[in-house]
Amino acid sequence: MSFYENLVMQTQMNYSRYYSLYAAGKTPYALSEKPALPYEEQIECLVKEIKEAECVLVGGASGLSAAGGGDFYYEDNASYRKYFGKFAEK
Repeated sequence: MSFYENLVMQTQMNYSRYYSLYAAGKTPYALSEKPALPYEEQIECLVKEIKEAECVLVGGASGLSAAGGGDFYYEDNASYRKYFGKFAEK
């Protein structure tokens, strides 16, 4: 098994093992000794940080575009041709 395949397998096993915790918004490890702020306060802090930030970097994968209705990465369809047509011709 390659390093990458092993990494994927370990990640999947870890996710399966701790799924119920992740689904409840928790982690299997203590990330801080401080108690979590109430959700509304967390949102207020996030909004403040974003407003004060010089820039915001957002990382996303196919799930982000799928959530927005994108369907151009699974098959050679009209959406794919519209956005990536020049690559389809290669």
